[in-house]
Amino acid sequence: MSTLPSPLVLDPASPVPPYEQIRVQIRLHIATGQLAPGSVLPSVRQLARDLGVAPNTVMRAYSELEREGWVVTTTRKGVQVAPFSSTRVTEIRAHEFEQAVTRLLVTAHQLGVTPAEIHAEIDRLLRAFPYHSSGG
Repeated sequence: MSTLPSPLVLDPASPVPPYEQIRVQIRLHIATGQLAPGSVLPSVRQLARDLGVAPNTVMRAYSELEREGWVVTTTRKGVQVAPFSSTRVTEIRAHEFEQAVTRLLVTAHQLGVTPAEIHAEIDRLLRAFPYHSSGG
């Protein structure tokens, strides 16, 4: 039986379609190494049932991930995380982080937030965030 490292969460109020929410979360699990190359993802029917969505929604997410090279589909094993070298995983992680920061900066710009306010808020959140114990 295949499982994900943590349950996927869909936000029904989000303007992002469910298949895209699934795709992004699985991609993040792969980019952070939570899903190793060769890991088998849940079947389309199982994940659709778990998330309360139509199987076509999961199928579209898996198809997009395969098109992007994140997963491969085989007849015998289903959908598996594609093989990546450690260098590639580092590149993927850096790219994902850059995209997240870019989304933050676009939103901040749209809200009229200054660079000083961005820095202050990030510093405040880093101090409060539970994983942050390295001091900096």
